[in-house]
Amino acid sequence: MEQQNNTMIRIEALTKTYAVPGGTVDALKGIDLEIRQGEIFGIIGMSGAGKSTLIRCMNLLERPTSGTIQIDGQDVTGLSKKALRQMRHSVGMIFQQFNLLMQTTVEKNIAFPLEITGVDKAQCAKRVKELLEIVGLSDKADAYPAQLSGGQKQRVAIARALCMNPDIMLFDEPTSALDPEMVGEVLQVMKQLAAEGMTMVIVSHEIGFAREVADRAIFMDGGYIVEQGAPRDVIDHPKEQRAIDFFNKVL
Repeated sequence: MEQQNNTMIRIEALTKTYAVPGGTVDALKGIDLEIRQGEIFGIIGMSGAGKSTLIRCMNLLERPTSGTIQIDGQDVTGLSKKALRQMRHSVGMIFQQFNLLMQTTVEKNIAFPLEITGVDKAQCAKRVKELLEIVGLSDKADAYPAQLSGGQKQRVAIARALCMNPDIMLFDEPTSALDPEMVGEVLQVMKQLAAEGMTMVIVSHEIGFAREVADRAIFMDGGYIVEQGAPRDVIDHPKEQRAIDFFNKVL
């Protein structure tokens, strides 16, 4: 379905409420958002602002309490489990933790999603080789995760997410579990994907990366979108006091 302005993700009136001892917590409070095809979209904010909840709602890892999410024109909030699994082929996700199969080689980790969908061995091998080149790990095909650095593990996770040729990649703090010297190698792979036109949504505390790479960004606080626009406007010239205070602390 062709979307006006090539909208890839459309979110309307999205809320998410969690039950907690003694009551409830509203993690998202009426979020409205559009992300266009080929756009690099940054999500910034304090811990507990709702950033991870928002990005996890985009592929229904978290079910919204109310509101709608459309992916490429399709309302995904009411999909069956089977249809949801199919939808996730087109929406790759990278987490803070790498979630690799520790007893399996790098090559097998990347090939796993292809194998379970019945892709033949020759095609699998060809695709894995391509992906290892993309993430700069051609020499690690036979290595095991325990033999890799944190940055290398995250690059394997990115390759695995790319194996299904997704239209959208979601990154939830992809460098937060890494030592500082390993952050750059993961950000470099993400820059490469951005240059190739991949639609990417990135929750990140790497403010400089968001400023440099993102086309648009939002600043979240308390479950709301407080600021949105070009990254340099949001980061360097925020209008709302909550955003001003945050960036004064982190910059």
